[in-house]
Amino acid sequence: MKTLRNALIIIVLGLIVPAPAHAKDQWVVAFGDEPFSLNPANKGAQAVVSDYVMIHLYDALIDFTGPDLALKPMLAVRWENPNPTTWRFTLRRGVKFHNGDPLTAEDVKFTVDTQLANKGSSINAYLGPTEGARVIDPQTVEITTKTPFPPLIFNLTRLHILPRAYARVGMDAFAAKPFGSGPYRFVEWQRGQRIVLEANPDYWGGQPTPKRLVFRPIADPSTRAAELRAGGVDIITSPPIAQVKELNTGDTTILTVPGARVIAYPINALQKPLNDVRVRRALNYAVDRETIVKSLLGGLGRATGQPFTPGWLGYDPEIGPYPYDPAQARRLLADAGYPSGFEVTWNISVGVFVADKEVAEAAAAMLGQVGVRVRLVPTERAKIQQDLQSSTFDGITAGQWGTVAESDIMVRWFFKNPRIFTPEVEGKLHQLVATAAGELDRDRRGKVYRELARFAHDEALWLFIHHQDELIAKRRDVPWQVVSSRGGKAHIYYFVLAPR
Repeated sequence: MKTLRNALIIIVLGLIVPAPAHAKDQWVVAFGDEPFSLNPANKGAQAVVSDYVMIHLYDALIDFTGPDLALKPMLAVRWENPNPTTWRFTLRRGVKFHNGDPLTAEDVKFTVDTQLANKGSSINAYLGPTEGARVIDPQTVEITTKTPFPPLIFNLTRLHILPRAYARVGMDAFAAKPFGSGPYRFVEWQRGQRIVLEANPDYWGGQPTPKRLVFRPIADPSTRAAELRAGGVDIITSPPIAQVKELNTGDTTILTVPGARVIAYPINALQKPLNDVRVRRALNYAVDRETIVKSLLGGLGRATGQPFTPGWLGYDPEIGPYPYDPAQARRLLADAGYPSGFEVTWNISVGVFVADKEVAEAAAAMLGQVGVRVRLVPTERAKIQQDLQSSTFDGITAGQWGTVAESDIMVRWFFKNPRIFTPEVEGKLHQLVATAAGELDRDRRGKVYRELARFAHDEALWLFIHHQDELIAKRRDVPWQVVSSRGGKAHIYYFVLAPR
């Protein structure tokens, strides 16, 4: 396994809770948006806020953990490659779903087959060229790919294993009352109010702590912060920058994970005038990203000109941000035939990530100075992700990704699945994505991703602004800290509250 470990480097964020005797039995966690679904097979279920909850309901085959970034068994206790296109997993014995059914290789095969057949499911991007699954015996399953696909072992950390009873219950009924094999069981979901989970007493990984989890969607960051200070919630995501100093005193504290998340603003390069690279570059020259990071993020981020952050496979330190040059932006717009500018729509999230609305407003004002009139459209996070994958957004949209060392799924999400590029650009992107996905040598794979980063920068495929630190605020009496777990570097996507 040494070669595999060296080939798959990932740092992640989890929550570890070896709770003392006086710890509260219930924790309340507040985030900025409502989950789209708690059914992993539903379209849009991979949205950030959905996975905040789903990670507690379901298990994956494997995990990544520890300071040495080792692969960690979950439902699979062993795995091997009999050949370059086959992964064989030996499953843990004695695991049960929340309904009491035993988990076997048939459930893993059912999950893979269901996701491959469900073209609307975003998990298909994680499976890549996966061909299917084959049951060897009740505790052994093989997953095969059409071509060698080394990132699959990392991508499988996102594959929530479903029970075969899913087929009997039906998609809608399962979504209303989901059950997996994870450390918590579903209790209720009051839309717009709360989701309640209770500890699974039969969890194979030990007794989860706390006994009860409550997830609350609170859209406004200041309201989340006020609830935290008042004791109405115990943990909040993306606290307001203006209150970070205050939240780091008294009964509350701030946890910071540097450079954890790239913020993406993809451009629909098929639409006029955004199909002209001069126009896309003009947008990038028009934004003073250094000022945005300093004034709106309080320095808790870094200006960027590429889709990767430091520590990410593909990050190239030689690719700098576009310089702030409004005069050059005006020249490029004039050369492209838009001396008076144009109008553009920009879909944004509000209160989901640190200063997301404020950053977009500042950038829109700067674009207005060169004649680009921006219409900001606050949009639910799940819809933003659906519209990106279905290529149905106008102008500019928003996205994000927590830093990971294996870049396959991120580049598929932003550069292969959306059909928002001209044929020449799309052909180049698809060639780079395919070459990297099939490259067994990690160093050579990184070189391909660096080429993709340079191409995305030169073609100005995003409005590049920044990547940012991950901020989490909590009550000091909550025994919780940032540790290595699964997902991505400081990836709040995996807001794991139970021991793993």
